[in-house]
Amino acid sequence: MDTCEVEGEAETLVRRFSVSCEQLELEPKIQQSALSTYHRLDADGGLSTSEGDAQEWLCCAVYSELQRLKMRDIREESTNEANDSVAKNSCWNMSLTRLLRSFKVNVSQFLRRMEHWNWLTQNENTFQLEVEDLRRRLGITLTLLRHYKHIFRSLFVQPDKDADPDALNHYQALYEFGWLLFLVIRNELPGFATTNLINGCQVLVCTMDLLFVNALEVPQSVVIRREFSGVPRKWDTKDFNPTLLNKYSALEALGELIPELPVKGVMQMKNAFFHKALMLLYMDHSLVGDDTHMREIVKEGMLDINLANLNRKYTNHVADISEMDERVLLSFQGTMETKEDSQISPLPAFRKSSSLSHKKLFSQDLPETLPSSIIKAIQNEEGGDEIVKYVDQILQEMNLTFSIAAEDFLDAEVSAKRFRQAKGLYYKFLQKILVPELTQKPQLKIGQLIKQRTLTAALLACCLELALYVYDKQVEGLRFPFVLHCFSLDAYDFQKILELVVRYDHGFLGRELIKHLDVVEETCLDSLIFRKSSQLWWDLRQSLPRYKEVDAETEGKENFSTGSAICLRKFYGLANRRLLLLCKSLCLVDSFPHIWHLAEHSFTLEGGRLLRNRHLDQLLLCAIHLHVRLEKLHLTFSMIIQHYRRQPHAQRRVYREVSVGNGQTADIITFYNSVYVQSMGNYGRHLDCAQARKSLQESQSNFGILKESTHNELSLRANISISSPPPPRVCQSSSCSSLPPPSPGASPLSSQSSPNIKRAASSSELREVKRPNILRRRQLSVI
Repeated sequence: MDTCEVEGEAETLVRRFSVSCEQLELEPKIQQSALSTYHRLDADGGLSTSEGDAQEWLCCAVYSELQRLKMRDIREESTNEANDSVAKNSCWNMSLTRLLRSFKVNVSQFLRRMEHWNWLTQNENTFQLEVEDLRRRLGITLTLLRHYKHIFRSLFVQPDKDADPDALNHYQALYEFGWLLFLVIRNELPGFATTNLINGCQVLVCTMDLLFVNALEVPQSVVIRREFSGVPRKWDTKDFNPTLLNKYSALEALGELIPELPVKGVMQMKNAFFHKALMLLYMDHSLVGDDTHMREIVKEGMLDINLANLNRKYTNHVADISEMDERVLLSFQGTMETKEDSQISPLPAFRKSSSLSHKKLFSQDLPETLPSSIIKAIQNEEGGDEIVKYVDQILQEMNLTFSIAAEDFLDAEVSAKRFRQAKGLYYKFLQKILVPELTQKPQLKIGQLIKQRTLTAALLACCLELALYVYDKQVEGLRFPFVLHCFSLDAYDFQKILELVVRYDHGFLGRELIKHLDVVEETCLDSLIFRKSSQLWWDLRQSLPRYKEVDAETEGKENFSTGSAICLRKFYGLANRRLLLLCKSLCLVDSFPHIWHLAEHSFTLEGGRLLRNRHLDQLLLCAIHLHVRLEKLHLTFSMIIQHYRRQPHAQRRVYREVSVGNGQTADIITFYNSVYVQSMGNYGRHLDCAQARKSLQESQSNFGILKESTHNELSLRANISISSPPPPRVCQSSSCSSLPPPSPGASPLSSQSSPNIKRAASSSELREVKRPNILRRRQLSVI
């Protein structure tokens, strides 16, 4: 092998290593240290040098660096030397599973490599104990997984491939939910539940009992295995009284499925530990349902809600480099899944990337060229043939662009197939959108529309996003907004196309894919359209109108385009929903009108300055905290963030990575202290809202003053099931102002600024949010 070849291989290795590290968002210092250690050991001849081996060794190098930083932080924290937990802990807060996926390394091979790596690098004994602990826990979990699959198949029956897709989706969701529920509950228990196989089996059986009885609450469910002895008598008849399920248990029948596990021990586990752990999940809203009887967590749409809640909770739990994401051990093997459509992964998929009905969508006969009705209409226009050729040329260029951008995630054959699927869907939606228009307006010139590169690129990108979601959503690097980066699309232009696709869908895509497009649209609206380079700012002439102006009925009052008006109506609607959810969680619904004024002013201040390059949720969190400071409520920023993390749209980077200007980012408390309060403090101090004042007065006469409530009382009140009042409307009263009130009694806010308004607590307040619970348990066990 000549020198050029060696240098070329080295460059390829470094490039792939850099790509993996970028996916993990690793600091450059960690990358350099890991790569340096690898090169040093490789130069000594201690490492094998094939491409696959190199990836495994580099994975071990990064893992060692992250473990070293983690142990340093733990030691410093134990001696009270860590003053900035935000900066120190951000690097190693990722699951081991995410690291292995990024480097495409199998967990078994990783454990073998790590033993050799620890010996070569002479790592301290703690490193070796971590690897041994991982191996032992993985072995126990795999055994429990075999029991889980056996029990699940004894309780439930998979619908036929020709059955109702909703029934098959329900079966799949139950399969995923049962395993996830077991993992979450096990993590709430003392350490013996994870290190002892017998105790783990007991927790598993208790979980399956809970899952099965809740599944029985779905009337006439086709996924229940009728021959299982634990099915109640007359359950499948009209004579069955569903209230009997409130106290029903199938533990005796479940015990027959694992004869070597005494039922008495399972009952002791249930009464002594399991029930308490389950109550904790209800109390922190990780489970939503009837917390009196531990029911209603599956029926009437609650399954999807609780599945999302538990996924968020478990994701937070495994935010530690020592933790395996054990969800990935579970794989749902669809009967129609083909080898061609399956991505080879270093770990089994947590949930297959789509239901069978979605894959049928792409396997049906989608158009391979522009529909004939559209070609005919275009050819009737001047230069029609050139327009058709132009569209084909754009699609070919986009195909090449996608194949290059996806080469680190998909092989060439799969990449080409995904683009063909997206192109077929593009032709289909072009037909669904334009043909009705041509029918209503035969003289419509559509050639110039299709010739617009932005329209073609945005619609094709939308279709490609659907194809990637259906088949490859487990590949983190291909998740949205990958398609925007791939084709250099502006999120503001892209969200316009989403509106058209949903409007003309008419049931073609199905509920779940439409729901995914809604999530994509929200991602555009909450942050991407407010990037500094966004086309939105040009349409708005560098100013952002208030909600009242956007909602104006008289066109003469609007000083912005229709497209931007639709976009901003959606944005304000999204802001309203998210703020209301947070206010409900924090028991601040009565303060919603006042907080809304703060949030809205932050959006529109100086032409949207605070929104540029930031996230909607960041300004909502700061608005709530500013209100809390003004009213002197007993809610810390950390408490607010804890409640935010329970929201379905919550993202860690929202409160960890906030732009503070000049390309710098910091945590949200630093942003609040250094940027937000300087811009918003005076406005908030003098804000007077009649609707908020009236709401607060009514609330205080019924419930007492909110600021005298303790955090526990707030949490308890939030967990009580009551009939929800109608949601508060956005206050649009023209009498609301931010002028100093004529007298102190005219406003619920003090006219004197509180000294606390200028600063939130130290960034160290976020430590309890950041530190995973599993780490604290480990520290205690070591001590």
